[in-house]
Amino acid sequence: MKNILILGGGFGGLVTAENLVKELGDEVQITLVSPQRTFTFYPALVRLAFRQLDLEEVTFDLEKKLNELNVRFIEGEVLHLKPSLHRVQIAGKEFNGDLSYDYLVIAMGRRLATEKMYGFFDHAHHLLGVSAAQKFGKAVDAFSEGDIVVGLSPDAYLPVPVCETAFTLATRFRDEIADEKISITAVFPETIDKAFGGAELSKELTAAFEKHNISVKEEFSLRMISKNEIRSKDDETISFDLLMLLPPFRGQARLSENRITDELNFVNVDQHMRVEGMNNAYAVGDIVSFEGPKLAHIAIGHATIAAENLALEIRGEEPTAVYYHEIASIIDQGGADSIYLHYGMWDASVYRLKTGTMWSLVKRVHDKLWRKKHKTA
Repeated sequence: MKNILILGGGFGGLVTAENLVKELGDEVQITLVSPQRTFTFYPALVRLAFRQLDLEEVTFDLEKKLNELNVRFIEGEVLHLKPSLHRVQIAGKEFNGDLSYDYLVIAMGRRLATEKMYGFFDHAHHLLGVSAAQKFGKAVDAFSEGDIVVGLSPDAYLPVPVCETAFTLATRFRDEIADEKISITAVFPETIDKAFGGAELSKELTAAFEKHNISVKEEFSLRMISKNEIRSKDDETISFDLLMLLPPFRGQARLSENRITDELNFVNVDQHMRVEGMNNAYAVGDIVSFEGPKLAHIAIGHATIAAENLALEIRGEEPTAVYYHEIASIIDQGGADSIYLHYGMWDASVYRLKTGTMWSLVKRVHDKLWRKKHKTA
């Protein structure tokens, strides 16, 4: 029986495990290693921050889910990959040592490199985690007057929550904005189009921001944060009284020793999601070095292709499934200015953009159904 080892329990790792169980069943032994026992549905963290969802609606027990799938779960951190030995060194509460594998799936996610942005820890909020989202929500609850800035740092590949946070704040403080007691500014390190991988949606998104009295600052490449002020690489400054900023993203530095990563420590893969430079290994999710935003939808696409090809390999066949890099995302404004975007990152002729209240409803229903479907086997 072949042993498949999955490193990471986010969207990429979980969906890979589910698909392999569905495809191979008892033909293989699957083990998943994750530093957390809880799965977090990241696309819902904006709504958690603003108390539109409860904690149990955005998280579920990962270990219980995997047990139902007959997938072995180990809570632990990855220390080293040893591909020549087909082993991975793990450090955890209940297991310390090497795990052997026949096939490896790297789904370790991205790291929030807050240390790359001077002043971030002392002066900025983010919402890429349950505790961080709840902390930001409390800061919003206590806020009554001043300037709010939300934005992306350079190398922060996740524009959707920035947009949704700006829209939610604009709704929350509609009267205060009208009375000029509160202002909201959305900041992007490049153009809006580049933030979305080159998709042309700046006209529609900028119009929606303007309609909701949200100022936009593009090509503001943030360099440092001080008390009540952010500064760009061109020494432009923007004042704030409350700051929500997504920090720079990085891959996992420990993987660089295996020479499978790019300069930011994201893993290089081929069109079949196989790791370049490492045999019997695949990579999925935010850890992958593909250009553009890092979205849950994309991680699920990686996982689907990787699982299909891995199953073919185990059955003695050549991988044939090819990954197609595209964005399919909804920016939930909460009403008529919600935006649906479908864009081919590798084929710009694939482009669809729609607006309307229905897209807000579609996203919320889709997210609820996804959580319900994947929470239990």
